[in-house]
Amino acid sequence: MKKPTRVVIVGGTHGNEWTGIQIVRHYQDYLKNKFPKLVLEFIFANPVAHEENSRFKDEDLNRAFQYLDEKRTSYEHIRAHEIKAIIEREPCLVLDLHTTTSAMGNSLIVTRYNSLNLSLCAKLSQQFPDCRVIGAPDPKLKFLASQSEFGLILEVGPVANSVVDAVPLESTLALIEQILEAMSDSQIVSGNCVELYEETQDVYYPQGEKGELNGYIHSGFQGKNFHLLNGKFVPFMTFQKESIEMKIDEDLYPIFINEAAYYPQKLAFTLCRKKSISY
Repeated sequence: MKKPTRVVIVGGTHGNEWTGIQIVRHYQDYLKNKFPKLVLEFIFANPVAHEENSRFKDEDLNRAFQYLDEKRTSYEHIRAHEIKAIIEREPCLVLDLHTTTSAMGNSLIVTRYNSLNLSLCAKLSQQFPDCRVIGAPDPKLKFLASQSEFGLILEVGPVANSVVDAVPLESTLALIEQILEAMSDSQIVSGNCVELYEETQDVYYPQGEKGELNGYIHSGFQGKNFHLLNGKFVPFMTFQKESIEMKIDEDLYPIFINEAAYYPQKLAFTLCRKKSISY
């Protein structure tokens, strides 16, 4: 597999996630000077949503790419076409920069399993002790990072929306630098494996008869991203002060616990299976 020398770094896919926006705005020259072997391009993906200080204007840009063949007039649909054209101009690695309000630490999301993507994930998980890899296969190519064969989503948290926080900003920048250093190296290491957490099941908040929220993440479960679950556990407390128990019959791991962006869908967390994938 030939490694591309072009890297497209995207910030602001969600307009209220400020870390990636500030990196795209302020670190272009720094990264270009540090990695002269690479052709670096930067995209501010959703400036209108950022002006409105919202996740998106009309629809979630990071889900909009699956609808490119449809006739839509939303701002994000137009941006998806424009971004897709930039990415497809030449082979490239796409780095889509995100933050989360959930206590996820440094996470990489890989949507297409190939040697380059998986070798980069393996390298970073070795270099950063708190860096975990999430497998999110994307057959519909709905995510921005999936628009190239080579692409990763960087997801760092916790950090509140619409805030620049030193830790996630500097952590994201460090992840980018390590990826670009690996891309500057002429060889792709293959014949190894990477451990990842592959998404398998979404779990939703307790709801009332009319679909209204009727509970929250239990204090004993809050912040337990990537912790092993098997058998009975208590993820929720209702507003009537009743604990809600769940039971699973295999080893699973929760991620994105209590993510603010998922409240409109009433999505509380996602369960994953730990897998080891060869590349």
